[in-house]
Amino acid sequence: MFLIFTEDDGWHTNQLLEIFKHRKKDVIKAKLNQSSIILDKNPRLIIETKEYFLDDIEGVFVRGVHGGTLEEVCFYLDVLHFLESNKIIVYNNVSSIEKSVDKVRTSSILRTNNIPTPNTYITSNIKDFQKFRDSFIDNICVIKPIFGSQGKGLELLGKDNRHPDYENLNKVYYVQEFLKSPGKTYKDWRLFIIKDQVISSMEREADTWITNFARGGKCKLFIPSFDIKELAIRASLVLGMDYAGVDIMLDDNGYTVTEVNSIPAWKGLQSVTFDKNIAELIINDFFTICQETSN
Repeated sequence: MFLIFTEDDGWHTNQLLEIFKHRKKDVIKAKLNQSSIILDKNPRLIIETKEYFLDDIEGVFVRGVHGGTLEEVCFYLDVLHFLESNKIIVYNNVSSIEKSVDKVRTSSILRTNNIPTPNTYITSNIKDFQKFRDSFIDNICVIKPIFGSQGKGLELLGKDNRHPDYENLNKVYYVQEFLKSPGKTYKDWRLFIIKDQVISSMEREADTWITNFARGGKCKLFIPSFDIKELAIRASLVLGMDYAGVDIMLDDNGYTVTEVNSIPAWKGLQSVTFDKNIAELIINDFFTICQETSN
C-alpha cells in the first residue's frame, strides 16, 4: 500500500492516482492535517481515524504540506520524519522539503554553494526592513512570505507601495532585489528535474511580473542550453532533491535561480510537453527508490 499526502483533490493528485491505478497499486489519498501518530511498542499511523501498521506502507508520495502555525507545520514534517525513521521512503525526502519550504534556508544554501540567486535580506526588525527596502535602486524590491508557493503573497515594493501586507508576512521580512527581464514582457524558465536529469522545460511569459502558470502566465516549450541545465541541476542537487522544479531568470548579471520547489506543480509544463507523461516519469522514479530500499 502507498500513501499520497495532498492538500486537495486537484489535477496533480488525480494525475498521480491514475498512474497508481494503471500500475494496479493500492494507494490511499491522505492529508497531513488529518493524520496522527501512535508511539508505543507497535508504532502506527492514523489517517482519518483508521489505523495503519507501518509494515503495510510501501512508500509515501508528498504532494502537499499544509500551512499553519509553527507547531502545526513542525508536526506535519514530524509525521514525515516518523515514516522515514521507520525505513519508509518519503518522496521528496523530508530533508529537501524542509530546505525548500523555507525560503530563507533555500537562499542560504544556494549562496553557500555559489549558485547565483537574487540578493536577499531577511529580518524580523521593522527598522532593518525599512533600511533594506530603501537601499534598492528606485526603492524597487520584492517581498515574499518565507512559506508560500505559486506566486501567492508576493508583493512588488516601490515608491507607490512602500508598505506590504504585514499580516501576511507574520513579522518576517524576506526582501529580494527585483530582476527585470529583458524586453517588454516578463518571463522566466521552469526546468523540471528528476535525479540529475532535466526531463522537460518551459518558458513562462506574462504581462505582469508574476509569471506562475497558476497566476495566468503563458507557457511554451523551452529547450535550455547546457549552462541553464547545469545551473538547474546543481541547484536541485545541493538541496538534496529526488525531483524538483527550478525557476531561472536572466538579468544583467546572467542566469539566476529564483526558486527551487520540492513539491513542484507541472500542469503548465505538461500542457507544452507532448512526448512524455511527467507524472509517470515521477512515479517511475518513486517506485524505483521504493524497490531499491525494499531489497
